[in-house]
Amino acid sequence: MRRRLPLPTTGALVDQPRGFDLLRLPGLRRFFPWRHARAALQLPLLALAVMAIVGNAFCAACPLMLTRGPADRLKRLLPRKVRWPSALKNKWLVAALLLTILYAYEALDLWASPWLTAWLIVAYFAAALLVDAVFPAGTFCRYVCPLGTFNFVMSSISPSQVAAVDPNVCRRCVHKPCLHGRESRVGADAATTELPFVPLSELVRANGAGSFPGCESKLFVPTMTSSMDCTACMNCVRACPYDNVALRLRSPARELHSDMWRRRWGLPLSTLATLLAWWGLLNAVAMVPPFYDAAAWLAAVLGTRNEALLLGIVFAAVSLGGLALWATVGATADLLGGAGFAPGRALRRWGYVFVALAFGTWAAHYLFHFLTGAAMIVPVTQPFFEWRGLPVDPDWRMARWIPSAWLFPVTASVAAGYAMLGTYITIRIALRDFGRRGAAAMWPMLLLTIALAAGQLLVLAQPMQMRGTVLGPGF
Repeated sequence: MRRRLPLPTTGALVDQPRGFDLLRLPGLRRFFPWRHARAALQLPLLALAVMAIVGNAFCAACPLMLTRGPADRLKRLLPRKVRWPSALKNKWLVAALLLTILYAYEALDLWASPWLTAWLIVAYFAAALLVDAVFPAGTFCRYVCPLGTFNFVMSSISPSQVAAVDPNVCRRCVHKPCLHGRESRVGADAATTELPFVPLSELVRANGAGSFPGCESKLFVPTMTSSMDCTACMNCVRACPYDNVALRLRSPARELHSDMWRRRWGLPLSTLATLLAWWGLLNAVAMVPPFYDAAAWLAAVLGTRNEALLLGIVFAAVSLGGLALWATVGATADLLGGAGFAPGRALRRWGYVFVALAFGTWAAHYLFHFLTGAAMIVPVTQPFFEWRGLPVDPDWRMARWIPSAWLFPVTASVAAGYAMLGTYITIRIALRDFGRRGAAAMWPMLLLTIALAAGQLLVLAQPMQMRGTVLGPGF
């Protein structure tokens, strides 16, 4: 028998957002409870992934959750359940894997190798299948998947969050189907079902009959204060027999200035958030001429042109140097606020600021590529039809969506907007934790935030070049 979770008897369970429920929009409330809703969203991405494997049409479509069915069948063949090691129930491993992918992207020139890109996608699917077959469902998403964790961190700035409609309904709920799943069938009872059984007579919506899995990330809807680890699978919407799950609008800054990570994730997640900002800046810098000049200087100083070695040094310097700078400045801010000089505690306190800065960096960079190459698939495929004898003349101008003169104002506006959000979060954290002394504590962080934002704008203002080796496109 499943243990009933103790819940408070009065008031809200946790401080969840109370904004407009997006699931109240016409059609969404009926779509997400449909058992095939997620598959309907995944299948188009699966088609893109297959295209990427055979022709490099798109390199980031990864509907990995489609492996859950085969993984469940493989799991039944194993002699016993295997638990994920407690030492790895954090974000350290996934941070290392994300760094490995970013390093391999540069060192192996993945952007120029359809073959390697295809094998990377195949390896990703195989890893998802293997991990979720051996370990509990959801392990791959929470502790192994680098791209998933990247999205989890960025979702902290999302304007929406899963929440309970009415916490009192959750208090009265015995089996917690949003967490454990449920089964409701005609002629069935609790003794004949694998999932918690909820009689059809208790259901308040039409999709009641059937078997519905719960949250594989083990998130309990009425106690969710963060989007971290939420894959937006909407299993909770389908499983809840009382139509009590909402997708609430919220302020994008809500999670970042409320210290939601301290109890559950702490230092590993704050460290990863900080590194994502530095890695995002490095990923963009690697496309501008000054980077190649700096790499050539480093190669001359070390007397080597080994690209793997040079990239390793660059990544290590940016990662360790960025963390050290952020921890030192954050600890100085704590000292001014009267909390003493403690770099580890400073990373946990101020790491939220870097989520906004990281989002601005990655969003501006990706937007640049989208605006300059979103329609590239058209002129890339036109030569095939021309080779077949059709009267087609490849038009490479179709790849660009806006004039070149607009690129910097558009991308700079995105980076500057999230830099402003970062300054707002800095001020909120300083005043929240240090009261009147927060006016002094905020300034070291504000100056570093402004400096990083200026660096983002400086990089965006540079002419972007096609990637080559670390020493430049000519080598």
